[in-house]
Amino acid sequence: MASDEHELDSPVDGFDVGFPGTDLTLVVEGQKIQVNKAVLSEHSTVFNTMFNGNFKESTAKEIVLEDKKAVDVVEFLKCFYPNMKHPVTGDNVLQVLPLAHEYQSPLVATCEDFMSQMCKPDKGLTVSTLLDYILAGEKYGLTSFLEAAIEFGAHVDFELLNGTMTIPKRVSYNRNVYDKTVDNSISLKFSKIDLKTRYKIAKKRLQKIEMDRKRGKNNDEVEEDYRIVLCSEIKNAND
Repeated sequence: MASDEHELDSPVDGFDVGFPGTDLTLVVEGQKIQVNKAVLSEHSTVFNTMFNGNFKESTAKEIVLEDKKAVDVVEFLKCFYPNMKHPVTGDNVLQVLPLAHEYQSPLVATCEDFMSQMCKPDKGLTVSTLLDYILAGEKYGLTSFLEAAIEFGAHVDFELLNGTMTIPKRVSYNRNVYDKTVDNSISLKFSKIDLKTRYKIAKKRLQKIEMDRKRGKNNDEVEEDYRIVLCSEIKNAND
């Protein structure tokens, strides 16, 4: 995650996002974040209802947000505050998306668009992160992203995803790291994905294989699949 004057690893007590006319304090994990009701209302249907309806929060000067992490709330705020508007990236999308969904923010669409754009071979998305995105996409109903993810997932060997594949020696992954990752990470994440989504990935994969066969592709071309790195651990091991 990009660092700036408000480091997320440092305490955010009294954090001021810099918008004038601060009139509300959010208390998260015992830490205070200074915000503005008008800004929150503009970017969240939930906050808008809360502050402009017949609720106690409409006149409150301080609101406690339970079961939230301060760093996640700060990152969420940074993505829409007028003087910040930090972009959604691979470093923060899974931080921002849950809060955007809970508070009905337009950032949900921004997160979905980013995740969809990452489902291209030149973006460097790892298989492990793809599965994280799919799990999030299912949880928050990101149908457009899931279509892109299924298409992208068709380029990953299905046996690799379910942990039954033995990697050929000619592929330059570290064998021990690969086996450990498939057994304990990739296949476990894949098993948590909805059965319907797994079926769609498998079906699309079979269609791809059949198309490759009809086009007469050779083995070297088909091996493009393995160039999708499994996870950051393997990527670092091969740098």
